[in-house]
Amino acid sequence: MGVDPKIPHKSWNPELRNEVKNLYSRKVLSIDIGTANIKIVVGKQINKAISVEKKYMIPTPPNSYDDGQLLMPEKLYQEIHRLLTSEKIRVKKAICTVESSSIITREIIIPYAKVKDLKNLVKFEIQQYLPIVIEEYLVEHKVIEEIIEEDTKKLKLQVAVLPKKIALAYLKLLQSLKLKPLALDIQNNGISKLFEYSVDINNENSSFEKTVAVIDMGHSQINLSIIDKGIQRFSRIIPGGGKNMDINIANSFNLSIKAAEEKKIEYGSLENLKDELSSHDMVNELIHSTLVVWLEDIQRIFKYYTSRNTGNRIDEIYIYGGSSKIKGLDQFMSTFLDIPTFKIETMSNIKYVKELDMKDLEYYLNAVASIIRR
Repeated sequence: MGVDPKIPHKSWNPELRNEVKNLYSRKVLSIDIGTANIKIVVGKQINKAISVEKKYMIPTPPNSYDDGQLLMPEKLYQEIHRLLTSEKIRVKKAICTVESSSIITREIIIPYAKVKDLKNLVKFEIQQYLPIVIEEYLVEHKVIEEIIEEDTKKLKLQVAVLPKKIALAYLKLLQSLKLKPLALDIQNNGISKLFEYSVDINNENSSFEKTVAVIDMGHSQINLSIIDKGIQRFSRIIPGGGKNMDINIANSFNLSIKAAEEKKIEYGSLENLKDELSSHDMVNELIHSTLVVWLEDIQRIFKYYTSRNTGNRIDEIYIYGGSSKIKGLDQFMSTFLDIPTFKIETMSNIKYVKELDMKDLEYYLNAVASIIRR
């Protein structure tokens, strides 16, 4: 089940549809609001690649964001406005990227129809799949392929359903910042566009023919996408993330959450776990026990996906996000899941201006990916 929502310009500001097509080569501001941090990237799309000019990361105000919802938009406004002002950022065209457990994605098959008739047909069909009040949601779709079933031509579609209240909150935030909204992109959709063509990851070719799982190991949730030949086929959100490790360490050592996170960053490693545990080894044992719970969930998701259709498989796993920085995590996952796993450090379709240090791409990948508009 995949999605290419393109919820943005169509749903927010219809008159921008044609303008967006002419803006691909212009700089845009891409904003990714997360539970722990707000990531902001200035860049532009050049053909099939993204050129990144600037990047910023600031703490998300406490209790201002949760699972895609902007709970305290005024605090978010203050922090983002302060950054834009202090850094003298003049770019006005803006994209936001969002992920939420309330976003529903489905792969559906419908009777063949002309492009102009698809929107209404998809809205009608999706109501047969989902018990929702359609007026409260934005519905977007992408044609995957034409198929023949029982001698009848049909269309296989990826459909995304997003609560209107989430989209409206992002729209209002950008308007308050005096930015011009171009797009609201679902994170899984953005990431899948990075894999639409053959790409070198960490200077090694990732074959377009492979089926890859791309996993965002974030602060409060784990976001998993399965991409086959450049098309997102399946996605899941797993509750829990780096904050679970912080909480476990804080409770075990009687520390504040901030101090526990610092301890995790300084000593965290899955390399050479020992039977007799020192203080530092105990931190890693807590990291290990939390990670095993995540990986068991991921393993169940993989088993479900591969059992759905003959030929479904996972060839490689790519990880990013703050928790992917834990030393030895990729090798540990490779062993546990028996699938080659790699932390994304570089991608050949992401370029940087010479003076920009992008060693921490794992934090910015969602914001960078959403700059791709197609």
